[in-house]
Amino acid sequence: MRKRWKLSLALLSILALGLSVNLYSATGSAKSPAAKQLADLSAKPAAGDAAAAARFAWYLFLEATKPTADGSLTFETWTEQCQLNPAMFGCPSASSLAAAAKRAGKGRVRTLHRSFLRNGLLGTAKAVQPGDECSPMSTQPVGGYPPPANVTKTATFCEEVFVNAPEKAFVKNNGLITLSGQKTYGSAHGGAITFPWTAVEVKADWVPVSSFNNPTFQCPDPTHSLYTETINGTCYALVGLHISSKALPDWVWSTFEPNSKVTNPNRCDSNLYDTCFDPWGTTSSQPYGKGQTAQQSPQLHQAMAAAHLNPAFNNYFLTGAQTQFVNAAKQPIPLGSSFVEFNAGVSPHQASCITCHKYAYFDGKNQSPENNFGGPPNGWAAVGYACNKPNPSANCVPVTPGSTSQDFSWMLGLMPYGGTSAKPKR
Repeated sequence: MRKRWKLSLALLSILALGLSVNLYSATGSAKSPAAKQLADLSAKPAAGDAAAAARFAWYLFLEATKPTADGSLTFETWTEQCQLNPAMFGCPSASSLAAAAKRAGKGRVRTLHRSFLRNGLLGTAKAVQPGDECSPMSTQPVGGYPPPANVTKTATFCEEVFVNAPEKAFVKNNGLITLSGQKTYGSAHGGAITFPWTAVEVKADWVPVSSFNNPTFQCPDPTHSLYTETINGTCYALVGLHISSKALPDWVWSTFEPNSKVTNPNRCDSNLYDTCFDPWGTTSSQPYGKGQTAQQSPQLHQAMAAAHLNPAFNNYFLTGAQTQFVNAAKQPIPLGSSFVEFNAGVSPHQASCITCHKYAYFDGKNQSPENNFGGPPNGWAAVGYACNKPNPSANCVPVTPGSTSQDFSWMLGLMPYGGTSAKPKR
């Protein structure tokens, strides 16, 4: 276990250094104070170092959201998962994309789609209808926790999931765009798919201005409190950003939210998922709760300026970074977004990125891919502990003979069994 952890840290260091070169060579700021500070990521953090995890999470954020030459965010130039295989469950139909193109006019067409997590947990999985790009927001209490009072009865939100170039190449080159291909690959690799350590995924959640009774944002937003974009002809605000990196064997998980009372009023609420904790990107060395203010740290402010980020991102905060199932006291480490997980229907105190994604397994059956989407069972804390043992017990995941581990990636579980259809063969 110790050797494995040392190797993981070494990979983390190499990835951080590689990102440093990539980030600052484009901006001409290689000798800036911010670049020097971020280059310190090459130092190996100790196990359980929360500040190092937060620092690395912010580094991924900077890399993902820096502007490109045409003004797009970097992650928006990556490959959206529906582009890997349009037959993936839940991806927009051809008629839906045509309608989106018409609304977009001369703008670039984006592949907005429903929340797959919501589909799986709430049993709303179904074929996407034309124009059906978004999921309904939770306008009723979730597990007894009330929704924000300002949402309309017809409020919706949309998602995009992007993979970077190394992950795209790995998935395409190894035939992982189908479940049958994953089964073949798993059979040749000990029943497990293992992404390259350079793989990064970004899940972005967008909410249209029409979802609120008293909208206070627009495109572009003059207050710079929310990052907004006109996507397919509609004004959206970025309300949640999940970033995961394969730099560690169990991935590095992080989620970011805007400090907005309009879109994310329940951010950091310990009665929902957990308080916020960012000992590197804020001046607070302790967790803070709903309604409390955390000041952006000088090092993060300098880093954002060096990366030339949109000013709105100064109002985005790291909710938390997760690298382990449990802490030193064997207590489960929660992580969830007050917007993303709540509107997906995740019950209070039941959000854990690392534990939920650990259940990404394919049992080899030729069935509709939505049936391969699982989630954290009741009592995920106990499961998390089992998964964290050096020799995980059989109770760690519901493994059946011949199943294939999808390396924490629910994206793989949503692929069709064959090459062209999202429905099983009969």
